[in-house]
Amino acid sequence: MDSATDAFQELIERAVEVGIRKAFNGREATKQRLLSVGQAAIYLSLSKREVYNMIANHELTAVTRGRRKMLDIRDLDEWIERNKV
Repeated sequence: MDSATDAFQELIERAVEVGIRKAFNGREATKQRLLSVGQAAIYLSLSKREVYNMIANHELTAVTRGRRKMLDIRDLDEWIERNKV
């Protein structure tokens, strides 16, 4: 790819990320450190079931409060970085 294509792709990725972050109750997700499984699924573009399976398989760590599981957005960002091709 040429530099113009790369720049355009990066611009699109940033716009999508901003849109996803705005979808979290009208505020940026980075201000909300812990996300529900549903929010994490949206953030990672996966199903809730896949996120639960990733927690069970220790691919992602979760904070547990009672039966509720919450994921640290920093861990999600690290997972994304580790799984880039």
